Amino acid sequence: MDTTTPAPVPSSGSPAAAPPALVPREHGAYGQLAMPILSGLALGRPGAAAFALAAAFVLAFVAHEPLLVLLGQRGTRMRTQEGARAARLLAALGALVAASAAAGVALAPQAARAALALPAGLGAAVAVLLWRRLEKTAPGEILVAAALSSCGAVVALAGGATHLGAWTLFVTWVLAFTAAIVSVRSVLRLMRTRGTSDRRPLAAALVVLLLAGAFLLAARTGLPLAAPVALMPMAVAAVVLCVVQVPPRRLQAAGWAIVGASTATLVLLVAGLR
Repeated sequence: MDTTTPAPVPSSGSPAAAPPALVPREHGAYGQLAMPILSGLALGRPGAAAFALAAAFVLAFVAHEPLLVLLGQRGTRMRTQEGARAARLLAALGALVAASAAAGVALAPQAARAALALPAGLGAAVAVLLWRRLEKTAPGEILVAAALSSCGAVVALAGGATHLGAWTLFVTWVLAFTAAIVSVRSVLRLMRTRGTSDRRPLAAALVVLLLAGAFLLAARTGLPLAAPVALMPMAVAAVVLCVVQVPPRRLQAAGWAIVGASTATLVLLVAGLR
């Protein structure tokens, strides 16, 4: 039976449920990909190469969901019911990724081509975590954020940005997303354990250390001051999230606060590096 064929309408006359959308469910990952790519586009003078590579990264991200369905990581029932549809979608997205990536590589400068080794290597590491079902651990989430952030560096180089600007972009976003991850995880852990395990003070201290470390790197190495300055909005938001008692009904508002901090980081980073 074709799994995309809608089931018969029940005798009650109520319509059948629509098939689930095969799009990534990890909403935080959308920002972890979008913000670095937007930063990369803003840092240089993007042309066909930058946009083609950006499209390839976005399409590969979207392909993540049908792949998980086929691997059974969305449940056996989901794979049984939607496996055929997921396979078709994955094949179509794979073809688009290959075409976009080929065009981007052909048009990109050598620096961007060489930089592709970073997202490729990090992506391979993420694939191993997915296979072992470890992507939801704290190291796994940070590795995923690093892999997505590396896409922005490649796009920046493809658009003609300097090596220093591209890698500053990468470092800044990895630190920013790490701050967000540790703070959010500490809040969720407090809620899951009903207050018996509170790691928010430790998370807040770690965020402060990340920010201090970024300023130290800027003072003692060639890291531009734009990196720690741009990191500050996310660090402040992360610490506040750890300090303020967030009720479950306010989690969505906390998420929007992280989005706002990410936007401020983007603006400060691009302004400081251009």
